[in-house]
Amino acid sequence: MGKRNWRVTLLALILVIASIAAGCSQSNNGNGKTTDSGSEPAATNGAAEGNAALKVSVASMPKYPPNEIPNAYIKEVEERFNMKWDFESIPLSAGIEKYNVMFASGDYPDFIPNMNSPTSVAKWASAGYLLPIGDYIDKLPNYRKLFSDADWELLLSFGSSNGKLYMLPSTASNDPMSWIYRKDAFDKAGVTAFPSTMDELYETAKKLKTAYPDAVPIGVRGGTDNNGVKNMMNGFRQAFRNPKNSNTRGFWNDPDEGGKVVWNLASPKHREMLAFIAKLYKEGLIEKEFATLTQDQWKAKRLTGKILMDFQYASHTVDPGYALTDIPGGEWEYARSLPSASDQPALEFKPLNFSLFGPVFSSKLADDQEKLDRLIEYVEWGASPEGQLFHQAGLENETYVNEGGTLKYKDGLDRQKVAEQYGFDWWLNQSSEFLKSDAGYLKKQEAMTEFASNFNLIPKNAPLTEEEQETVNTTVSALEDVALQFATKAVMGMVDIGNDEAWNGYLSDLEKVGLSDAQAIFEKYLAE
Repeated sequence: MGKRNWRVTLLALILVIASIAAGCSQSNNGNGKTTDSGSEPAATNGAAEGNAALKVSVASMPKYPPNEIPNAYIKEVEERFNMKWDFESIPLSAGIEKYNVMFASGDYPDFIPNMNSPTSVAKWASAGYLLPIGDYIDKLPNYRKLFSDADWELLLSFGSSNGKLYMLPSTASNDPMSWIYRKDAFDKAGVTAFPSTMDELYETAKKLKTAYPDAVPIGVRGGTDNNGVKNMMNGFRQAFRNPKNSNTRGFWNDPDEGGKVVWNLASPKHREMLAFIAKLYKEGLIEKEFATLTQDQWKAKRLTGKILMDFQYASHTVDPGYALTDIPGGEWEYARSLPSASDQPALEFKPLNFSLFGPVFSSKLADDQEKLDRLIEYVEWGASPEGQLFHQAGLENETYVNEGGTLKYKDGLDRQKVAEQYGFDWWLNQSSEFLKSDAGYLKKQEAMTEFASNFNLIPKNAPLTEEEQETVNTTVSALEDVALQFATKAVMGMVDIGNDEAWNGYLSDLEKVGLSDAQAIFEKYLAE
């Protein structure tokens, strides 16, 4: 072939290839979506048209693992933010070990949107694997606005490692516990208001017992393995100014002891409380079967009107699962304040308005500003009302519908199914727009506002070392076994709680299993 003919043939071949490539490009960019998992979506959300999607490695720790990858959630985020996610699902149920291996090997992801292990985050941060995302909070105004200034300070106290914030905690949807009561039963017994003192509670229980001899005035959720007595003490702890701070396993600064660090189940206040509950028990005013009652048996008593007062979540008053549908006029209400056992108010810890699970970012992103900015942009949008609705409900008319202003999942779908089939689940904050018709959610919001003045103690954080945490876990579990068995016997009258010898023997048993050792650890962090 002559040189001229060869050049003409080559030019024609180049033009054909270019024409085919252009056609493919137009077909992929026409609607911004593609079913080819290896292709890259069109640039959106301010990215220059034609720019290649940023490749981001993502590991997810969902509560409900997705059935397939990619799914609608991944595709929508990729398209909106011009990213291509190398996505792996390692669910909460799988534990933390695989994540530990990833970090230890150095082959860890750029981004984990929903890490649910604060102790692991602290460990990875100390090892240098994570970016101190708190240093970039000025780029996240929507996220920051999810928390009041007071809650933000508390969040930093609980969520920071070595003075830095390495994860973005999610908000917590708190459901305050309060005394709930049968308002119709109170009316019949001539009780016009919920008691404000323990003496009044005792007298009210006696009136209710007279009006409803077949019912138990004060119900207890019950449960084996010491759960029954734990549930029984709820509601009385606060009244006797001896509340439990679960964050520090019951160790706290007692203001009545000048801020001294005490363990609540070894306090003289605990002894006084047990004596009061034992009196209720002896007179049949509180659930006699608290130590063996099953969840189903307790619920059956609630539904059939056999329980007239209970210390439970405020949302139980509107939960259809506890509705008194077979009792004419039956109505649950919750007390707006906590009764006290003395002339001083009850004590209760303010619930944390955040949960220590949320996004963490690889330290590798410090050297990749474009990728970091894109992920920050995604998180900031996720914290907006639009982003909250997207993550919780998914796509309108595909996973949820708008019926006259009420948003709800499509028929046949719920949170779990939407998460499994489409990949959407709430993130950073629940969508108030989606939940505005949810009676339980609205009752929680109302109760938190009504209960605000009752939260008169601010919890403290004790950032234990790994070794201290192991010691505390073992020691406090042993302490609780001794304490709860003693409490059960005291309430039932098998131990005379008023006998000094019995009480001192109990304190001696606590010392034998390590009370002083656990206290010494917490005093390092809580001592004032």
